[in-house]
Amino acid sequence: MKRTTFNILFLIKKSRELKNGESPIFLRITVNGERTETTIKRNIKTSLWDSDKSKAKGNSEESKEINDYLNSIRGQLYIHQKNLLENNKEVSAKSLTNAFLGIGEKKWKLVDLFKSHNQQMQKLVGIDFAALTLQRYQAGLKHVEIFTKTEYNVDDLFLNEVDHKYIKSFEFYLKTTAKCQHNSAMKHMKALKKIINLALAQDYIRKDPFASYQICIKNTKRDHLTESELTSLKTKEITIERLDLVRDLFLVQCYTGLAYVDLLALSKENIQIGIDGLKWIFIERTKTKTDCKIPLFSIVEEIISKYSKHPLVEKENKLLPVISNQKMNAYLKEIATICSIKTSLSSHCGRHTFASTVTLANGVPMETVSRLLGHSKISTTQIYSRVTESKISNDTNMLRVKLVV
Repeated sequence: MKRTTFNILFLIKKSRELKNGESPIFLRITVNGERTETTIKRNIKTSLWDSDKSKAKGNSEESKEINDYLNSIRGQLYIHQKNLLENNKEVSAKSLTNAFLGIGEKKWKLVDLFKSHNQQMQKLVGIDFAALTLQRYQAGLKHVEIFTKTEYNVDDLFLNEVDHKYIKSFEFYLKTTAKCQHNSAMKHMKALKKIINLALAQDYIRKDPFASYQICIKNTKRDHLTESELTSLKTKEITIERLDLVRDLFLVQCYTGLAYVDLLALSKENIQIGIDGLKWIFIERTKTKTDCKIPLFSIVEEIISKYSKHPLVEKENKLLPVISNQKMNAYLKEIATICSIKTSLSSHCGRHTFASTVTLANGVPMETVSRLLGHSKISTTQIYSRVTESKISNDTNMLRVKLVV
């Protein structure tokens, strides 16, 4: 059997040096004397290239990234050679180059895969995913498209071109150009990482560009109403119908801990008689798919009764005439002004108020609050809720009495 010679070489072409002092890197494949050359779509400072060793010089971050990428290509080519041999196909410089370039088979690109993922997710909205989850991934895709076009001057990149540098630069773009807060930026990074994990699972890429990158969510202050603010909200006379409705919807959140998407999903069937013979709200949380049982306090029951004849309630079998989350949050800003409330009101604020002011501050144990909120882990409840000053005062006053005795 004739022995096959196979050689991989990376080189730069100084004759094509750019004005910034960088030269394009080329891949040369030689099999039995036949050779092909193709660009790997990477440039390097000409002074950093080691022609004898066919790689970047030194230990700088730029050199390490280039050399890691070259090693990744080398690994891919050996896998392509093995696959050609196992399938009894000709191993030539041309066939290996075609395999590397994806000629003859679909070679996925980042934006294409992201779009494909979102299209599949859209079909599962209401089954495995909430509509808000899809919106988050759609926003992530939009950021990836803008960043790739701005930074790389292309509409899309092959997945094997998405490296550690791309990941770090994307985070920088989110926090600067896109003006995302840290945790919002991390949500978009999580969305991108899911797409990369999908590419790894499908064997579209061999190396994880997130390998040396850590997504970290910072604990932030969770706004909630104080007891006096909650009283002010309940007792304030509001004559504007749209604001009165939003005030009532928000109060329901304050006394149930329901997220907006769960508030929207409430129907008459969710009201059931509990083990104590009283009315409860039985619902499966949209986000976590966990069963949630919440006592139906009198204030919530009164609000439900108030809107029982509302056209939207009667027509769609809803428990409450819930408007869009965007409008609700906008109207809450007006309500805060009317009620002289300094706390920033939002749909999330109602859930946090339930956790802190309504339950924990009134002595409800953390474990019970966690079940009421539908959390799968108590650590999540600890983030959402904070021990209020009044709770600390009450607890320490009890301690004072015991110490005196």
